[in-house]
Amino acid sequence: MNPELQQIATRLSKEAYESSGTIYHPLPFPEFEHLDTSTKPGSSIRKWNLIKDALPASFAFQSGRVLDIGANAGFYTFNFAQKGAEVDAFEPHEHYASIGQEIAAAAKLPVTWYNKPLEKSDLDDKEYNVALMLSVFQWMSEGNTFLNEATALLRQMAKCSDILFFELGCNHGKSAIQTDQRAIGWIWRLLQDNTAPKSVYYLGSVSAWHRSRRYLFACSKEPLQLTLWQRLVTHALQNGWIG
Repeated sequence: MNPELQQIATRLSKEAYESSGTIYHPLPFPEFEHLDTSTKPGSSIRKWNLIKDALPASFAFQSGRVLDIGANAGFYTFNFAQKGAEVDAFEPHEHYASIGQEIAAAAKLPVTWYNKPLEKSDLDDKEYNVALMLSVFQWMSEGNTFLNEATALLRQMAKCSDILFFELGCNHGKSAIQTDQRAIGWIWRLLQDNTAPKSVYYLGSVSAWHRSRRYLFACSKEPLQLTLWQRLVTHALQNGWIG
């Protein structure tokens, strides 16, 4: 056990930040396992496994560069960093950005934290092996209000990364994008239209809360390691049979 991480965990346990849990996402360290989370811990773990298992054989964690926007306190950031990847993490919420910064320093992990929203200028001359845009697009677009602006940033992230992992749900939650189309199809078309020449692959769905459903996709020029079910759903989306 890391004594510095234990101190952070003890402090967090005494100052629950979320109404339904101490923190929003779990943190991938044994020192934080006892903390309650606002989201279902299993949903974050399932999502990480879907991402990790889909990475192409050519991807090397030890030399990988990763961009994580809307990183919260760093569940996905730290999963990559613990395996040796260098991560740039953007989180505009000061409370969670400061937790992430503390943990990165205490664990001596190669993470650079930015307590700000990602802007297009932040991506100038940057190249990443992996970019993570997980359940953040709806906050960037403020529902349907700034869809054009959020979509422009999506295009920029697709250009500066080899693989873009993208997750979104629709029509559920105070910040949700509202659509009268089936959510999985709407998200598929968003990615098809704005991440070319990458191919879009369906990875799976997760439920962070009761009755919520979010869909996880990967956009990549390089073929990914997919299960038969992922290939079948991707094929169905490509042919317009879903959504």
